[in-house]
Amino acid sequence: MNKRGYITIAVIVLAAAAAVAYFGFLRPAAGDKPAVSAKGKVIVALDAGHGGTDPGATSGDYNEKVVNLAVVKKVQALLANDKQISVLLTRSTDLLVPLEERIRIAQDGGASVYVSVHVDSYATAEVSGVGTWVDLTRKESESDATYQLARRLVDATVTATGARNRGIQKQDSYLQRTTMPAVTLEVGFITNPTERALLFDPTYQDKLAAGIVAGIRDFLAWREAFQSASSAAASTSTTKTTTTPTTTKPATKP
Repeated sequence: MNKRGYITIAVIVLAAAAAVAYFGFLRPAAGDKPAVSAKGKVIVALDAGHGGTDPGATSGDYNEKVVNLAVVKKVQALLANDKQISVLLTRSTDLLVPLEERIRIAQDGGASVYVSVHVDSYATAEVSGVGTWVDLTRKESESDATYQLARRLVDATVTATGARNRGIQKQDSYLQRTTMPAVTLEVGFITNPTERALLFDPTYQDKLAAGIVAGIRDFLAWREAFQSASSAAASTSTTKTTTTPTTTKPATKP
């Protein structure tokens, strides 16, 4: 091979190495797998909405993405030594992760619960409170895991913070691309001056994180009880009692 050939190969190798390094850098620091073994634990995917070039809702110099990531990291810290739950982050730094990639990270990581944390906004400043959103494909019922997760998250977060309870709402969402219970939790309104100040307060963020943890734990307890009850009911319905038929012989004439 001549000198030009060697130079060409060297250029190709360097370009390939640069591409690998570049796209590897763009991936969330959390990676596709949990940082620790999740054997025997429930894997919960925590998604900090927006990030990178997408600030989310804004109000002046305040950006939603900052609150989302701060709260998610506080939830992760609270669950760091939990014996039941292992946390998987879709992003751990200020990166823009595509929606489909967020779902892929959760699914490939073995998550069975998906919670996406966001901050809301509105045209007028008086609107405030905490609410949850589920995608249009979910059915509102006592047996629907997504609705149960949404209800428990909003109730627990409201209890922890004292914020207004905005309940559960439905929308067309990328969350319909996963079958696991998946909820968007809106932790407050950046357009409400009082609530905005709270959202960027680390002490209030601690309360939000504590509420989210309580909601997740409450949901896991419900799911375990519901699955146990369903298994018991199924077992009862398939168990049949076998009886030996009694044959009556005709009487013999004397």
